[in-house]
Amino acid sequence: MWYALVEQQRQWLRAWRAASQSMRSAYEAWPAPPLAHAASSCYADLYEPLLGLADGPPPFAIDAITLAGRRCAVEESIVARTPFCDLRHFARPNAARAVLLCAPLAGHATVMMRETVEALLADGDVYVTDWVNARDVPLAAGRFGLNEYVAMLDGFIGQLEQDGRPLHVVAVCQSTFPALGTLALRAQRALAAPASITLIGGPLDARINPGTLGLAAASHTLDWCERHLIDVVPPGFAGHGRRVFPTYLQQAEIAIVYPQRYVSLIDRYAHASSHGDARALASARRALIEYTALIDMPAEYFLDTIDIVFQRALLANRTWRVADGTANTSGTSSANAGSAASGTLVEPAALRDVALLSVEGTRDAVTGTGQTHAALEMCSGIAPDARQRLDVDGCDHYGLFTGERWRADVHPALQATFAKAEAAARSRQHANPRGPRAVRA
Repeated sequence: MWYALVEQQRQWLRAWRAASQSMRSAYEAWPAPPLAHAASSCYADLYEPLLGLADGPPPFAIDAITLAGRRCAVEESIVARTPFCDLRHFARPNAARAVLLCAPLAGHATVMMRETVEALLADGDVYVTDWVNARDVPLAAGRFGLNEYVAMLDGFIGQLEQDGRPLHVVAVCQSTFPALGTLALRAQRALAAPASITLIGGPLDARINPGTLGLAAASHTLDWCERHLIDVVPPGFAGHGRRVFPTYLQQAEIAIVYPQRYVSLIDRYAHASSHGDARALASARRALIEYTALIDMPAEYFLDTIDIVFQRALLANRTWRVADGTANTSGTSSANAGSAASGTLVEPAALRDVALLSVEGTRDAVTGTGQTHAALEMCSGIAPDARQRLDVDGCDHYGLFTGERWRADVHPALQATFAKAEAAARSRQHANPRGPRAVRA
């Protein structure tokens, strides 16, 4: 389709940018007020990110956090690699628990959740699913749809369960669907459950009050989506020939479908600039870059999400089956893979002895009201007092995991859930110290 032409235009713009940056460097060498230099970079800060000119997302760069009034070093490493996703570990001193943050594979680079990771480090070590740009994944790595996502996440959770510390799973946006499915399948295999599961702003039952994305998914056939929204990675990338949902379409989505988030970030930038606050300006600039850092999505996963999550809502319908051994290097659509008759039926009611928290924002235009709370009914095997819901008044989608509402409302609720879940686990162990225990992966 258009990928090769768009990439050629980006190359021209990168060359123009390099020349303009050279001229700006000469200008900035002249004596001038700091804000004059800041104004000279306004174009690069506000508009270049939408053009996708960066070579890749910025680093997380979380070197230290403050704990009990003291600065503590944070060590970052990758503890597991798959072709499409790395399991990135942020370790802090004396962490008594582990938190697995399942970042959505929805076009944004995982670094968009840097603030989320930084806040969760106050609670323990943080592991995050750090997605690889599909354009950089060779065809030989095979396909990546919902089946493969579940298998990958199952492996990550199995690895973390061996750590011995309490494990808490936090899934955001579209990752809630495969995360809940993975944990349900593990429970069906009598594997140990994590201490808690938190599901934030996710389309677990997309039939309820569909948002902008849900309405768009329902208004087009899967065939239309495949013909008009899928492109092929051109030469020059490791994933040459791979079918993807490309970033150039996602950039249009940011500007047209969800303009309010981008506008709010621009407003934050303008406020910091007009007040001469260099520190706030740097923070606003970084937030813009993180939000607009996008990655190509594998075509199979994108089409699976449209079909299984939004159009047929198979998890809510109790008809989602996840097949074993789904490797397929043909690059063909996997739209029907989730309903394979030979697969295992996903049964969230199999979950036991785990705390469950569902979180929604009352102004979430991406995930409709009730879509995430639907998990509370699906997971009927969990004790009623271990199933909790949080509605954040006046909060939009992104505010559920970044910004003031995340810090003031959502994160404290997670901390309370972590503590309650661990206390319940200790109580169960004290009441039945020699009782049967679930097998760990």
